[in-house]
Amino acid sequence: MVPSIVSDIELPRDVPESDETAANAPLETLFTLKSRTVVVTGAGRGLGITLATAVLEAGADAICLDVLPEPSAKEWEAIVKLQKNTGVHATYHRCDITDEAAVESTLSNAAAEANKRAKPIRSLVNSAGIQQMKEALDCALPLNQTVWRHVIDIV
Repeated sequence: MVPSIVSDIELPRDVPESDETAANAPLETLFTLKSRTVVVTGAGRGLGITLATAVLEAGADAICLDVLPEPSAKEWEAIVKLQKNTGVHATYHRCDITDEAAVESTLSNAAAEANKRAKPIRSLVNSAGIQQMKEALDCALPLNQTVWRHVIDIV
């Protein structure tokens, strides 16, 4: 039997591949949202604003919607800083997503602005939710249909 040039049981001493792997490659070589705008619901604080930040880091503009009058100041400050450093664009709109007319109006105006920047709306991240500090059975049908309907309308 002729000996093999490459051993099947030993690791090579010199690996000819690049030193760049998926673990240390720049994000934009692996994933990008450049030239897009993404709508993020529930983006006034917490998970929603964190997801909006991730969208911006991936190169997209973000349209942040929430029922809060203003986003969390501390978290929005990080978004403002990211905008200054990277050139992405984020806007915050108070909008109740259970109000169809309000959503249509808000998104129509936001889409027009996104199109002016040549970054049309291409995605939606639905992070809106509602927190009820109640026992689960207190919200279940048929006990409390109003609470149940409110929770379901949000998601």
